[in-house]
Amino acid sequence: MRNGGTVDPVVQLAPGMSAEQASSQRQNTTQLLAATDDNLKQIASRQLSSTQQDSVSQIRKYMEQANAAEKAGDVQRAHNLASKALLLSDDLVKH
Repeated sequence: MRNGGTVDPVVQLAPGMSAEQASSQRQNTTQLLAATDDNLKQIASRQLSSTQQDSVSQIRKYMEQANAAEKAGDVQRAHNLASKALLLSDDLVKH
C-alpha cells in the first residue's frame, strides 16, 4: 500500500509478456469490446429467437467478465473473453 491507503492494481502479465505487449493487448481488448457493442446495437432492433436472446445474454456476460478481468489486471483473460464476445456477436449479425 502507498501512503494514500489504496492498493495499486496488480497487472498479471502472461509469461514472456512485456509491459508494452500488455498495453497493446489492453488496447486490442478495448477495440474488440467496442466492435461487439456495435454488433449488439445492429441486432437490437431485430426480432430474436430465444436461442439468439440467450446468445446476447452470453455476449453481455463475456463483456462484463472481460471488463472485470481487465480491472483486475488480467489482460490475457480480458482479451480472451472479449474475443469470445466478438465471435458470438459476429455470428448473430450474420444470421
